[in-house]
Amino acid sequence: MLRGLLQRMFVGPWSTTMMAEPSGPIPFVGPSTALRHTPVYRAVTLIAGDIARLELKVSASGANSLMRSPSRYMSAFEFKRTMTLNVLLYGNSFAAINRTRGGELIELLLLEPDAVSLDLTGPEPIYKTRPYGDLPLSDVFHLRAPNNTGLWGESPVQLCRKSLQIAAAQEEMALKAYTNAGNPKIALIHPRAMTPEMMQKTEAYYMQRHGGSENAGRPMVLADGMRVERISSTLDDTGLEAARKYSIGDVSRIFGVPTSYLSGDVASSYGSIEWLSRMYVDGALRAWLECWGAEILTKLATPFDSVFWDTDDLIRPKMAEMYAALRTGVESGVITRNEAREELGYGPLPGLDEPMVALNMGTGGGQTNLGTDTSAQEGTPNDF
Repeated sequence: MLRGLLQRMFVGPWSTTMMAEPSGPIPFVGPSTALRHTPVYRAVTLIAGDIARLELKVSASGANSLMRSPSRYMSAFEFKRTMTLNVLLYGNSFAAINRTRGGELIELLLLEPDAVSLDLTGPEPIYKTRPYGDLPLSDVFHLRAPNNTGLWGESPVQLCRKSLQIAAAQEEMALKAYTNAGNPKIALIHPRAMTPEMMQKTEAYYMQRHGGSENAGRPMVLADGMRVERISSTLDDTGLEAARKYSIGDVSRIFGVPTSYLSGDVASSYGSIEWLSRMYVDGALRAWLECWGAEILTKLATPFDSVFWDTDDLIRPKMAEMYAALRTGVESGVITRNEAREELGYGPLPGLDEPMVALNMGTGGGQTNLGTDTSAQEGTPNDF
């Protein structure tokens, strides 16, 4: 029944195809070449690096231990970074789950994206892997990019290739312009008609004498009434700069990373660094953290366990804002003074483990501690 349902819903097998780079006037951009372009490199490595450095806690001890030390070949940081990098570029990332005969988790073995395919032609879906043969769904840790099937991810680079090719073409244009010492495109105009041979010789002479950065600043000597006219281009000077800013915006839209994180201009609407970092975490990281968490609970733990990512280091407010928030929490009795000191990275002090009570909430006339004799402390100030 499951086989028939899957075959009616999906077409299989699925695999990640490593496309050869074609030659043509427009630069090719694919999952294997996208990192050559600086906005893509920044966006992808930023997301992958931030997810890798976040503290991860799983309530299931076996899964928690495995995520802290995936295998003897790779650290937890490198494993999480590489898995995230692959899913951002290729749409899928895989790791084989190695277990004992009793089902105890041993290690996670990273697989190359093009070494895995999903076969739906049998009674049950299976992963066909190059190094380990056929593996059931339960033995492959699989992160997927958004797709309309739920079984196989779509590469963001493949889906948005035209936008990335425009960015690549802009880089090629800028490279050619600077290779030619920034000289604009010009036309050499002769007052009389010229034969094709004369035009070719004139062009060759000009390129030999004035083409390339090594001839920058070399004076141009014209004779026989010839003159020079500049041919305008829509991407000259400020036009190229505006086009490249638009391409940075496209990369921002593809991966959800704010343009300021890609070295673009910071908009005046950004209220604070905390607000910007929250937008980055909510718009770029949160969905991928949920993707990780769902796969951990499905393949390494149980649905009754929990996965927690500590994103506090990424959303750090200004010092003045943090002090004001902690002071409000202490004065309202929500947290103790030692808990506030812990948030600031300080050690505890004696006598600061009891919550405080505001003047309008206490039984006496002064600010007091819960669980103590308030009558003896009435009117006595507390230290913060």
